[in-house]
Amino acid sequence: MRKRLFTLLMVLGLLVVGLMAPAAWAQAPDEITGIQWQWAQLTETEPASQSVVPDPENYLLILNADGSASLKADCNQVLWTYTLEDSNLTFDTLGPSTLAFCGEESLDQQYLALLGTGGTVSLEDGRLVLELNDNAGRMVFNNGGPAETAPVTMPETGGAPVVVPWAATVLAGLATLGTGAALRWRRR
Repeated sequence: MRKRLFTLLMVLGLLVVGLMAPAAWAQAPDEITGIQWQWAQLTETEPASQSVVPDPENYLLILNADGSASLKADCNQVLWTYTLEDSNLTFDTLGPSTLAFCGEESLDQQYLALLGTGGTVSLEDGRLVLELNDNAGRMVFNNGGPAETAPVTMPETGGAPVVVPWAATVLAGLATLGTGAALRWRRR
């Protein structure tokens, strides 16, 4: 019985640590970290089009020096991790997120999908340019000034629970284990 309790406590402890620590730790050049990058333009290759993003301040990308990426996708807050190797930027998109519906006109889902593809990053005339992988297009970000220096936290949810996707699976498995243990204990 004590052995099972110890194992359960260890699993819960690892789960808590996993939720609090970013999955990837990377150092990015100082020129692009700690800045509120505002999504301003999109050039797509299939079909070929170019557009200006309305309200760029609603679509933020902040690359933190610790490897975490804070995103504002219209009415949603998202916390991902990223890796920057040379100029190749990739995102681990399994992070906490609010899941509000921002309206039919919102670009929140497109913004997150495009960023999730990653690509090659560069600075051009003080703007961050992300050439998307798979020849998917080009995202241009304006410099919106320095990001707040507050520590990265879980997004505000207005009281709704936010769960990292892999954590939901682990919690469901623990619930199943707990139910089985409780049933065995009652039989004794």
